[in-house]
Amino acid sequence: MPRRRRWGGDPSGGGDFTRQEAADYIASLLESLRPIAEQAKLSFLAYLIAIALEEAKAEKARPD
Repeated sequence: MPRRRRWGGDPSGGGDFTRQEAADYIASLLESLRPIAEQAKLSFLAYLIAIALEEAKAEKARPD
């Protein structure tokens, strides 16, 4: 697995991530947030996180 890079502090969003790396990183964050929302019975928020997670996975899989 490639080493995960951190966002650069560039406010324009340039950073060090490729689109696919960013989608992968966002998906990993969402995967950890979803169970928290579910456990707290925040069902609508858990639903939105699930939708965002599917979108991040689709972006990761999309060829450049």
